[in-house]
Parts: sequence; C-alpha cells; structure tokens
Amino acid sequence: MPAIDIHFHVVPPLFIDTTLQHPFEGVLDIDSSKATPELLFRPPHAVTIEQGPALRPELFDTRLILAEMNRRKIDAAAISPPPQLFAYWASPDVGERIARTVNDGLAEIRQAYPDRFFPLASLPLQAPARAALELERASTELGLRGAALCTHVNGIDLDRADLDLVFSAAERLALPLFLHPQNAGDPTRLQDYHLWNLIGFMMETTTAGARLLMSGVFERYPRLKIVLAHGGGFLPYQLGRLDHGHKVRPELNARLPRAPTAYLANILCDSLTHDRRALRFLIDRLGADHVMLGSDHPFDMGCERPVDAVYELNLSLEEQHDVIGDTLVRLLKVR
Repeated sequence: MPAIDIHFHVVPPLFIDTTLQHPFEGVLDIDSSKATPELLFRPPHAVTIEQGPALRPELFDTRLILAEMNRRKIDAAAISPPPQLFAYWASPDVGERIARTVNDGLAEIRQAYPDRFFPLASLPLQAPARAALELERASTELGLRGAALCTHVNGIDLDRADLDLVFSAAERLALPLFLHPQNAGDPTRLQDYHLWNLIGFMMETTTAGARLLMSGVFERYPRLKIVLAHGGGFLPYQLGRLDHGHKVRPELNARLPRAPTAYLANILCDSLTHDRRALRFLIDRLGADHVMLGSDHPFDMGCERPVDAVYELNLSLEEQHDVIGDTLVRLLKVR
C-alpha cells in the first residue's frame, strides 16, 4: 500500500534558476543578501501577502526531499509550490509566466522521479481564460495531475471570481483542485500569537469550502473534485449548520436545489489536523474515501508523522488504505 501525500510543498530548481537570471519584472526576485536566500515579492501597496519562504535546500534539493519523504514514510507526493507563488496580484502576463515556469519545473521533477512525484499545477487565476489553458497544457503536455489554487483571487471568493472556465476544464480533464489558504483582507485581529496562521488559514479554508457548497458550483459541475487543506479548516465540524441554514432561510433554499451536504461527494480533505480526535471525526464525517495524507512539508506547521498519525486511530484496514494512499491514487488516477 503506497503512502501518498497531497499537501507537500516544493520550489522547482528551474523556477529558482529562472528567477535569478530573469527576475519577474520587479514583481518577484530572490533576496540573496540573507544567510539563506529568500523569495522577495513586491505586490501593490494595498495587497497584504506573506513574504518568503526562505529557500532552504529541503524546498528544492530533490535528494533531501526524497530523504525527508522516506523519513516520514511517504512513498509519493502530489507536490505543489508554496502559496506565495500563486501571485494572483501580478499582471496577467507576469502571473502566467510565473505559473508556466513553476509548472515546467514541476514537470522536470516528475520526469526525474515519475514514481515519487505527482505534481499539481499552478494557475494564473487573475486571468481565468489563461488559467484554463494552462491547466490544459499542464495536464496534456506536462503530465501534471491536478492544480493547486488559493482560497481566493486577490480577495475575491472563488465562486465570484469568474472561474467557470477553470472549473469546466478541471471537470472535463478529471483533475482535482487542491485549495491552499492565504489570508485576505484586514488581518489586524490575527496579528498576535501567530493567529494569522493558526486560525486565519482555517477560516480561509472554511469560507472557500462553504461558498463553493452554498453557491451552486457543484450543481453546475457535479464531477468537480475540490481538496481542502488542513483537514478542511472548521468546515467539517459545521456542516450541520449549513444544512440547517439552507432549510430555514428561504433565500438559501430558493437558489440551491439540495442541502449543502448533498454535494459532499465533491469535497475531500487532507489529514493535517494535529489531533487524533479531530482526524477521527473528519474520517467519520466525510468517509475515509474522502480523506488523504497531508504533511505540509517542509514548514513548521506541518506533520512529522502523517502515516503514523493514521495508524494510531486503529481504523479498519480498508479505511487505513484509503487515507494513507488509495483515496489519492483514485483521485490522481496514478494506477
């Protein structure tokens, strides 16, 4: 039974080399003045982003990455870039160039280790038509297995960002979309205690998932598969509230023909909950066939023992197989 990770970050060496030689028009370059070089973004003044990450070798050196996978008992990973590289605030031309360079670099890693890496494409969602074309190119020409998206596009929620071309292409190509949060709006109340990450990311994921469920996206695209990072945020715990709201609020049930949980077949989550009780609840609520490993390599908010965390739940053998690898094998169609 292979152990496959859906939430595993890398920065392709090709992307680093390209950025060093041809910085992205003042939007993105590498700060080499620090002891560990760091990605440096220059967004518009009104855009708040998380700078970095530092380009530590475990983000780009495949030998170290493979060694770390072995240490965590991970046989293969659906690799994707850190969310800073989404850069939806860049111009469409620059955003498309960033995405294409990332994807070409991910494809190089896949070609070198085809049994261990199943990359997820980056897309320039600030230009939906270009994003749909890049998803097609990444899949048909590069062999990438899905795409990684932010939970919003420059603060615009995914159900309102004119992404029908992207959703339609993902459904037609049978490619899952992995949603990774980045904070949007005013983070003032979350500045202390690392809360911008500890609960801010969870709120972002919850908001994105709830809006997709409530807006009718899955009614229009019934075969679309969305994977939510960090155990789905707070969403799995509050699905009953969404259903109750749909039942008692006329403006909700008038626009959505079925209860939100009727669309749960479209939603999957990674296992990154940091709590065995939470993970057990997630599996009980969504089903083991809708949960898969997530380690968040190589960041400090990740899980060092994602496989062991599943074994410790004493699931049935079938459930263990689903969460550890079979669910993702089916989703990525890698057999």
